[in-house]
Amino acid sequence: MMHMPMSGVEMAWWPLILIGFTVGVVGGYFGLGGAWLVTPALNLFGFPMVYAVGTDMAHVAGKSVVSTFRHWRFGHVSVIIALTMLIGTMSGVEVGAQTLMFLNSIGLAGPVVRYIYMVLLFCMFFFMLREYLNAKKMEKVTGKEVKDLVGNRLSKWIQNNLDVWPVIYCKTARIRISVWALIFLGIFTGFVAGILGIGGGLLRVPALIYLVGVPTKVAVGTDLFEVMFSGAYGGFTYGAKGMVELVAATLMLCGAAVGAQFGTICTKYVYGLTIRLVYACACFFAFTSVVLKQVASNYSKIYEKGMLEVLQAEGITGNQAKIMLQYPEQMHKYMLEVANRPDWWQAFQTYHTVNTVGCAVILTAACGICAYILYLLVIGIMKERREKRNMEQQMQSGA
Repeated sequence: MMHMPMSGVEMAWWPLILIGFTVGVVGGYFGLGGAWLVTPALNLFGFPMVYAVGTDMAHVAGKSVVSTFRHWRFGHVSVIIALTMLIGTMSGVEVGAQTLMFLNSIGLAGPVVRYIYMVLLFCMFFFMLREYLNAKKMEKVTGKEVKDLVGNRLSKWIQNNLDVWPVIYCKTARIRISVWALIFLGIFTGFVAGILGIGGGLLRVPALIYLVGVPTKVAVGTDLFEVMFSGAYGGFTYGAKGMVELVAATLMLCGAAVGAQFGTICTKYVYGLTIRLVYACACFFAFTSVVLKQVASNYSKIYEKGMLEVLQAEGITGNQAKIMLQYPEQMHKYMLEVANRPDWWQAFQTYHTVNTVGCAVILTAACGICAYILYLLVIGIMKERREKRNMEQQMQSGA
């Protein structure tokens, strides 16, 4: 077990490496920083929410650098869109971080962050899955394979009607759009990023797809490019407030640097529509894990306030007391022997069970999605090599 000096959490090193690798693969594939997995996972492992958010922010920027360079080589990065959005993102992240600090001071950070996660994750799951199913119906009607869906009525309306000067043209995405629309989008997604401790991709990738109207792969690469800067700024902001666990962030980054290579390369071999389907599945499992965490938190309310008072009487205060609430061995002693409250112990057991199930759901789902992405990568590479060999054989036959 390793001791995390800032948060006081005791945790083994290998889950952090595993989380980092999985987030690297999945994040490189989706274009997300991976906070939809990292922040809930760290919180499920016992990190207080504010430390889970800050630690993820610090790890996101480094991982995104690796992924962005790969996407750049594939032509999936729109620098002009990313830099324009970044103007609003920086201010949005700071406001979001200050909001989270306020919520933490009044004891509402955990519930608010989890409810925002639940709403966003379920909406993304629903819309992405519905779009994928509609595309499959279209294939049956037209008999043509749908590789990606670019633009919709809303994005076209924004491009055509919100063309307030100055307007920019993006060659990579092949669209014209107002700078003000991108800045506003950056402010909103940055605000969400600051509260949730994410690079903003959870909301920004769908926003680029549905509101700006860029192709899926360009949305993925462009978001990762911006995450390099917004994640670094967010990590600095939380670090200055003493809310970053550098040991955990470093371990996760080691795994993410390797995983990001695989996830990013995989986008070369899959259609944009496939990326959206896997994204929808990931959102569903992440939503389920956060729901379980919220259910578990309802049981923790039964004993948490009273136990903190008991621990304070024993000379244990602050983060140390909050961390102790996560461990069964210590709670068994204080609840039954010191406080003599078997009802608290029963509530704690229920909390711990539901919390463990939530942890198992998110980690199992993440590993499964990671394995599927790696499978797609292997299939894509094998297909590419077969086509190359066939082409060489045809050239030799023609000669």
